[in-house]
Amino acid sequence: MTVWPKLKEHTELLYRRFKHTCGNLTVHGPSFLARKDVHFVYKVIYFLIYVQIWIAAVATIRRYYNHYQENTIRFTTRTDYLEWNTTFASVTVCEIANVEKIWMIGNEVSNDNFEKFDRFIGDIAFFSGTCYTCLATCDFKPICSSDFTQTASMFRTPCKDFFLSCKWNGRPIDCCKQFKPLATEYGTCFSINNKNVAGTQIPLVATSNRRIPGELEITTSQDYEAFIHSPEDVPFWNMEYDRRIRIVYGSQATVTFTIMDVVNEPEVSLIAPETRQCRFSDETPENILAFKHYSYSVCITQCRIDAQLRMCNCTHHLSPIQFKDRVCDFEGLKCLTNNYKTLGKLKVPGTNEAGLVCNCLPSCIEPDYNVISKKLSEPEKFLRARPSSFIMGSRPYQRVTRQVARTTLDLVVAMGNCFGLCFGGSLLSIAEVVYYLCFKRWKYVKDK
Repeated sequence: MTVWPKLKEHTELLYRRFKHTCGNLTVHGPSFLARKDVHFVYKVIYFLIYVQIWIAAVATIRRYYNHYQENTIRFTTRTDYLEWNTTFASVTVCEIANVEKIWMIGNEVSNDNFEKFDRFIGDIAFFSGTCYTCLATCDFKPICSSDFTQTASMFRTPCKDFFLSCKWNGRPIDCCKQFKPLATEYGTCFSINNKNVAGTQIPLVATSNRRIPGELEITTSQDYEAFIHSPEDVPFWNMEYDRRIRIVYGSQATVTFTIMDVVNEPEVSLIAPETRQCRFSDETPENILAFKHYSYSVCITQCRIDAQLRMCNCTHHLSPIQFKDRVCDFEGLKCLTNNYKTLGKLKVPGTNEAGLVCNCLPSCIEPDYNVISKKLSEPEKFLRARPSSFIMGSRPYQRVTRQVARTTLDLVVAMGNCFGLCFGGSLLSIAEVVYYLCFKRWKYVKDK
């Protein structure tokens, strides 16, 4: 029976505190509602207007917050190109099916059923997502149960035998000092100007006082596929075809491209990656194990490995060495082949086609590479090694600058302006409410 009187007493005390606080606040609204000399009808009308103002203020602040989240970044173009130093593109070469070596080693291993062995070794050594010869019964028991990573390395050419000569702007360079091994989905390739290789590289910088700012010329002893990409990128199965070219032994290729650099203002790094919709190279997520620098291609490579592990409980044998304990056996390669429609391509948003769903943000610093021309000549009658050239056709005359259009401070200022406009309040008003409710010593006098 004593609970209700105490509850009533506390309720009345809270009401008096609330009324006293409203009557003494400096913000517009509460003090008017707490006045005794205002008629009740006027208070109701004023309260309805006050509620509408609150709704409008909250909607405005929410709209501005959404605008801040979606349009934080803006892009501008710069043309003050006289002082620019542009890094040459990273060129990665990956050996493709070495038929001669397969025949040579294959004759030593299997003379009876060489045609099937030839196709099987091609699928293993130069795996690119499918191994259709693995779907049949294995006729080569020792190799089918062996380490596929080691088998693939037997049929791949080391750097010292792969490159015959290399030139940068007409000057000879040491191929294997400049082209470092790079782990990719195609196995170990050789890449120049790449940040994800082991050790250090001296970057090739385009020269502004030459007619052709940068020209890389290479001559190889094997067939290969060349990729043009940013220094943070790695070749992957879904890379655009205009930035790759297949060159067989004896043919000659010339690829001409231009570069448009992307630079970022210092404030951009203070914005969360999800808000600015890109990542810097040092913002590598924890789940990416094989590469130290982030790029879109690095993220896609990790996403595909995760999908392979999820669907087949293993990953293909040409994956980076960090996954050597999860490499597929013969049955695992069958699983990867059967699921290639999902694992081999990226799902296009809004379609029902199978494919990988990878929430990968682009790189904040990746330049825009525009391939102007690709010329490929057929091998001559008398087969011989011929050089291929990768030419930066002209120096950049434009740069794209990523700027912060709205900072967190801008958001705070906009919210403060809205609060001040609608209610005449500020941060001191919030402190005032806390003071009256929590710290003021209360003494109430009954009305006479």
